[in-house]
Amino acid sequence: MASKNSVSIARLTIRQLCALGLPPPVLLPSLLAGLRKLVPAAHAAFFYCDASGQMTNMYAERMLPPEAMARYYERHYRADAHAFSRAYMTRVAASDPISFRSVSAAEKQTDYYKEVFSLLEVEHVLYAIVRAPGAKREALGQLSLYRDATSVAFGAADAQALRDVLHYLSQALGETRFAPVAPSSEQTAEEAMAVLNDAGDLLFSDADWSRLVRMARGERIAPGSARDEPRALTEFLRGVLHTTRAAPNVLHTVESPWGRFAFRQHRLDQPSGGSARALIVSRLASDPVRLTEGASRLELSPQQREVALMIALGLTNAEIAAKLDVSVNTAGYHVKQLFQKLDVHDRSDVARILRSA
Repeated sequence: MASKNSVSIARLTIRQLCALGLPPPVLLPSLLAGLRKLVPAAHAAFFYCDASGQMTNMYAERMLPPEAMARYYERHYRADAHAFSRAYMTRVAASDPISFRSVSAAEKQTDYYKEVFSLLEVEHVLYAIVRAPGAKREALGQLSLYRDATSVAFGAADAQALRDVLHYLSQALGETRFAPVAPSSEQTAEEAMAVLNDAGDLLFSDADWSRLVRMARGERIAPGSARDEPRALTEFLRGVLHTTRAAPNVLHTVESPWGRFAFRQHRLDQPSGGSARALIVSRLASDPVRLTEGASRLELSPQQREVALMIALGLTNAEIAAKLDVSVNTAGYHVKQLFQKLDVHDRSDVARILRSA
């Protein structure tokens, strides 16, 4: 059970992330992590769906490997084309956008459980239908939070905590769904590594490799494209490997709707005399996301976190006053108090502290 203070920090961080105005794919990795602090869960996912309930794109903290995704598409999604959309549309039509359930004993005997839920260690699910802002309020997609067999089932308190932040998610995820990313100051948010032979065949990869490479490739992740994805990923990686081998001392960056990714490679000499390549992919976090996450990690009051983030984002005292709906003198007082709390004397120091946090 999350503490009252950690829940308050999580709510503030979610609100701040959603107010950054960044494309949803850039926000989703940090947003899902923040939601799991608000509602404890093992992992989470967001599924974009069209008006008929068909999945058009997704971001999941745990993904089925491409081969397993292709198998899911053939055996479950395409074989019963309306099963996913039927369940989704039922949730869309419900008066409450939040629902939760646990896997039943009968469900554990099904192929779907064995080939999907079991691989992802899913026993309990909390669903939220996220709608676009405005008069039409059309459904954008489904947020899912997951717990494993060692955890308690989701309950009414979890549902209410998620319900309280749905309007923030609506604003953030209702922006352009797959917009290109503008360059900004960045640093590594997460990394993964794989070992490939000189032909580009995968010999080994760590747990996050498949997810990050699929994001770097930049194509939509959906059941309908799963059958062709393994071949396309292989070709993509061969191209990356060729580029990094041609310029081994240069960081190879790739822009995708999910953000900016960097690849670097190292040659590995094998005892047998052959060689292989260690390829490392890094997802680079945009500066506003870094600053927001940094503010959530400091021992500050909610208002001080607000002021710290606004200073770090370059807002003047007058702009801070307008955001907080206070006088410029009051905003200046809050800034002065924050400087004393952080033991700094310059606005740029606030941004530096938030990044280092």
